Amino acid sequence: MTDLELYMGMPGHAVFMRRDRQVFAHVHPSGSAPMAALDIAMPGSDPHVPHATATPSSITFPYGFPQAGQYRIFVQAKRAGAVITGAFDADVK
Repeated sequence: MTDLELYMGMPGHAVFMRRDRQVFAHVHPSGSAPMAALDIAMPGSDPHVPHATATPSSITFPYGFPQAGQYRIFVQAKRAGAVITGAFDADVK
């Protein structure tokens, strides 16, 4: 795949949400960190400015499920100028 584009400064976005809404995480392909932690680690940098200039041919989202349960996972990426969204279900034991 060669038509991936940056979307809101990232190659993609994913949301992991447990069905009972007790777990919610917004994750980027490079992982995610709280904005305050990024400001401490890189003072003066703008976390919304993309750090990569080239998009990969595929994307993955590092995430460790903190609890068992039924999850819905939403993934968004931009291909050939259009934002695409996928929804997936996972039963985490």
